[in-house]
Amino acid sequence: MPVRAQGSPDDADARAEPLDDDAGDRAEGADRDDREETADADPDDGEAVGEADPDDWEEVGEAAAPVRPPRPHRPAPRPPQTLGVRCPRCPALVPTGLAVCPSCLAPVAARERGSGAGRAAGRIAGGALRLVLRGGAGHLDVPRGAVLRLGRSGGWAPEAAGLLADEPSVSARHATVEHTADGAAWVTEVPQGATNGTRVNELVLRPGSRFRLRNGDRVGLGPWVDFVVHGVAREPGDAGD
Repeated sequence: MPVRAQGSPDDADARAEPLDDDAGDRAEGADRDDREETADADPDDGEAVGEADPDDWEEVGEAAAPVRPPRPHRPAPRPPQTLGVRCPRCPALVPTGLAVCPSCLAPVAARERGSGAGRAAGRIAGGALRLVLRGGAGHLDVPRGAVLRLGRSGGWAPEAAGLLADEPSVSARHATVEHTADGAAWVTEVPQGATNGTRVNELVLRPGSRFRLRNGDRVGLGPWVDFVVHGVAREPGDAGD
């Protein structure tokens, strides 16, 4: 009796026999049911298809224009302010509002000879002639028709001695200032002469010779004392001279 060897082709065919036909049918039915469930799914269902519901979108209006912050209020620029003007006679600065230089007592406004502008600027109340000491330390008034003596002597120059008594460069009897009835003004150094002389501006006077004054003239008694003249109503060159 012949013997079948292990591992023969007949055994391989026996092992390769198909499964039960009922089991295969059950597997095909399960696959078919899965495909039908997928086909029956609602295409509008966002969760099923992975899309967002249009009803869930939020409407956004137009972007508002950016709001600019208000500009800070800026006051109108002020006009430039000046400290003063330069004195026409010396390098000093005359502060705004002063009519005369605080250094040399010269009037600030330029004088226009023959126009009367200088007289208006130097007119003194009551028509008096005024001699203002340098630095504003004092002044002496000379009424019309009067003569004022300038010197350190209280007996000879009682009005001026109060301002000049302590000035060693001024002589006891130095000069006179005359204010005439018609408004003219004259200065005269005493005939015997003063030790340190008398000058008007830069002009040195001759003893005994009178010199006619204008508004703003500076009368010097020696090297350190001088007066500025104000209130001359009638200057040289005016009509009638």
